[in-house]
Amino acid sequence: MEEIIELGTDLNTNWEFKDGDLILVENKDNLIQSILNRLNSEYDSLDLFYYDYGSVLSNFLGWKRNDETLEFVRLEIEDTLEQEPRLSDFSVEALFNEVGGILIKLFIVFDDETDFSLSLVLEKDGEIVADRE
Repeated sequence: MEEIIELGTDLNTNWEFKDGDLILVENKDNLIQSILNRLNSEYDSLDLFYYDYGSVLSNFLGWKRNDETLEFVRLEIEDTLEQEPRLSDFSVEALFNEVGGILIKLFIVFDDETDFSLSLVLEKDGEIVADRE
């Protein structure tokens, strides 16, 4: 029997419904949603409820397209992901894409043995979305 790894359950932030109820996301999808929420939240914008939650990625909007900018973005993502207690380990790579955004490649390890890759895009408007390619 396959072991089910519990990574949490939460509301789907797309506010989708099925049979009159909000759809929930669980396990890996919940972890991905949590990472996106954390990266898209301005640092300390939720300080009433969550201490040290969020990132300052929006500070890098408009910076020059050079290796220094990519390194600052990569370091900020690493600092932000350190806040996620469900991650055992991760690595971050940042590259400029053709349309002016930054492609973020994550390799994520949770529960010390399960891993997956995740590609995100920091768009020109500052929003981080899952890579559609």
